[in-house]
Amino acid sequence: GRSQKMGSRFLRRCGQGAPTRFPDYTEPTSSRALLAVAATLVAIAVLIATGGDLALARELRDIEPDLRRAARWITQAGDATAYLVVSALAVPFYWFVRRDRAGARTALLVLAAFAGSGILVNLLKFLFGRTRPGIFYDAGVSAFLGPTWDSAIRSFPSGHATTVAVAGALVVLLAPRWRLPVLAGAVLVGLSRLLVGYHFLSDVLAGFVLGWTTVWATHRLFVRQGWWPASHAAQPPERRGAGA
Repeated sequence: GRSQKMGSRFLRRCGQGAPTRFPDYTEPTSSRALLAVAATLVAIAVLIATGGDLALARELRDIEPDLRRAARWITQAGDATAYLVVSALAVPFYWFVRRDRAGARTALLVLAAFAGSGILVNLLKFLFGRTRPGIFYDAGVSAFLGPTWDSAIRSFPSGHATTVAVAGALVVLLAPRWRLPVLAGAVLVGLSRLLVGYHFLSDVLAGFVLGWTTVWATHRLFVRQGWWPASHAAQPPERRGAGA
């Protein structure tokens, strides 16, 4: 159908036009990007060490009900399920149905980034075992308790923030003209996690860092394996050699 053709053209353009490196303004190995990551990590440490997380959580506890309802609606955009399902279905669709290898490799990059970040964020949640704001509100307790499967004690990092950070970084890589509205949406979802009382600010910031670095690592892996750019990887070996 028309929507399938449009999707195919979009993924193909993404794979063909995407550079082998992030653009200068987002290159994770650039001094600006490294400074931003370092500054965010310092901010996370300061928030946790000084109790800034707790002070902000207290301020947000009694927000207007309408604002909290709006935040609950916005926060759904950070659920990783839809991203994983769509990208998982896109890989075989473009590879076997559309016979579009560039589109399939682009979809595989997207799937690998979301799946990889999901595994990492859940591993970190398990290892840190940080209590959520709800426990702080009810019992006045906020702590990192170590490995646990209890979802009420798995606040750090934020999974939703990680997901939208992955989405934002992928848009920067694949469709940079849309980066500003998508990144603004990612920040809005991160803010919603605070407003609904599910996370502290440091949880959200950690999710942003984790999502961004996961996309960078996935992208670097694809480049080193010769899988990216997708249009280059889709060519037969002799054609790739001839064009080198």
